[in-house]
Amino acid sequence: MWTKIRSYIFPDRNDPDETRRQEIVRILSFGFFVLSLLGLVAILVFLFINPERWVQQDNQLTVISAVVAILTSAGVYQFNKRSSRIASFSLLLLLVVVSTFSDTPEQLSNGRSLFIFTIPIVISSLIFAPASSFFFAVVNTIIVSVLARQTDLPPNITAIIGFFMLAFISWFSSRNLEQALRELRVINAELDQRVVERTSELSESLTREAAQASQREAILNSIADGVVVFDNHGSAIVANPSITALTGKPQEAIIGHGISNLLSSSEIEADQHARISNIFAREGAVPTFRVNWGKKTLSVNAAEVRDVNNQSIGTVAVFRDVTREAELERMKDTFVAVVSHELRTPLNAILGFAEMIKETVYGPVSESQKKVSVRIMENTRRLLSIVSELLDQAQIQSGRMKINSEPCNPSELLKSVQDTMEHISSEKGVNLVTEIDSRMPQTLIGDSQRLQQIMINLTNNAIKFTPKGGEVRVSINKAGDKTWQIQVKDTGEGIPEEAREYIFDTFRQVESSATRNYGGVGLGLAIVKQLVELMNGRINVDSQTNAGSVFTVTLPLITN
Repeated sequence: MWTKIRSYIFPDRNDPDETRRQEIVRILSFGFFVLSLLGLVAILVFLFINPERWVQQDNQLTVISAVVAILTSAGVYQFNKRSSRIASFSLLLLLVVVSTFSDTPEQLSNGRSLFIFTIPIVISSLIFAPASSFFFAVVNTIIVSVLARQTDLPPNITAIIGFFMLAFISWFSSRNLEQALRELRVINAELDQRVVERTSELSESLTREAAQASQREAILNSIADGVVVFDNHGSAIVANPSITALTGKPQEAIIGHGISNLLSSSEIEADQHARISNIFAREGAVPTFRVNWGKKTLSVNAAEVRDVNNQSIGTVAVFRDVTREAELERMKDTFVAVVSHELRTPLNAILGFAEMIKETVYGPVSESQKKVSVRIMENTRRLLSIVSELLDQAQIQSGRMKINSEPCNPSELLKSVQDTMEHISSEKGVNLVTEIDSRMPQTLIGDSQRLQQIMINLTNNAIKFTPKGGEVRVSINKAGDKTWQIQVKDTGEGIPEEAREYIFDTFRQVESSATRNYGGVGLGLAIVKQLVELMNGRINVDSQTNAGSVFTVTLPLITN
């Protein structure tokens, strides 16, 4: 029993998930320490300038909370080196306590400081188990209810619902992230194992065929990975063409020279030199490691080459291009940041503006209050859209997305898109035009819900990137006896040529200031493409920079 408790409190430091959580706790505790210290200095300066404010309860609570936060965050930072789980719980407990005493009960339960209680919910899913967000949602609900009871006010039901909505989103995002990271680690481990196996096989092959230079050269030239063989003096004696493609160094500049000549490129960072040079310092196989080589990420593995008498005759090094795998890892990190921002922002708006309405619930609703309600609805729709995209993507990846076959009317599909998007286009000042080919049948077989989703996603994208005064044209055309097309054409800024290769990738967006302004998580076009492929169709894009884009979806024409 003690062993199990100890293993939970002091988890294995080799566990990558625990390492990641420990690093997050370290960053958060340090940041919390700095922010608390700055906040304490600021409030002390303020109170020094205005000594009459010392007697106010709000200011006293703020000073006490800041001091407690400084001391506790420093302790959490130090204890995190021994046990990340205790440190994580202590940090979350600190956040809850500081939140509880950071303001008056009135403001904490139904006022300006209510949003503070969302912080432990979000952070708990990152530094603890994903489901812990629900625990802290319950804790915050109890605290808010108790504070409200102390002030003779009813509990803020809107805030409590918001807590649990945020807990669900945090749990869902963190769970999917951890699952994706685990799958990625499995893939990386398999790839590394394959590299080790191939390197060992190559080492054995070179040992057996040392006297047959022509066969050795044929083997090396057929390998996609870059291979360099060094003798016992550290000079390269063999290099295959793939190493040139990976490093940009011609074979003549490698063969007959030491490892330093291979590393003389300006594309490789100076701190990577020692790592690669150390492949000669160990006997047997060298564990796989990665280096940045210009815009590429290379996986490096090495092993001794021994002759038939088991004598070392050199070292073989294998370089593999793992740029794509490294890019996937970076995309996962970007996903966490983007989703965290895009999901928290609407929730903050819901909590803030709902509270404004709450304060005047017994009075008449003014025009400004109506505008606030509209903003709440807009942010809620935005949040629901993001969550829907995440759910659709999860369904597609798991193979649970089903395409229904039912009669649908193309004209009604087009009208539905017009009705849905006309308000958005009008607000932006974009002219939305819809048209249908007269040759289209009145009824065709397809999934009307998913067809409408495809058309709305493409139309919404077109409106986003079309400036005021531009035009978006949505059309349905017959493209032969067996196919029909959905075409969305805009007069927007267009898509750069290099971006057309990845705009349909999951969690990828065109790198531009406009994209960052419009937000999103990079799932819209990816979901469109996957839905089209599930319908046995295809999607193409034709675009010129500053000349607009045309997205064309071609689908089988089935009428019965």
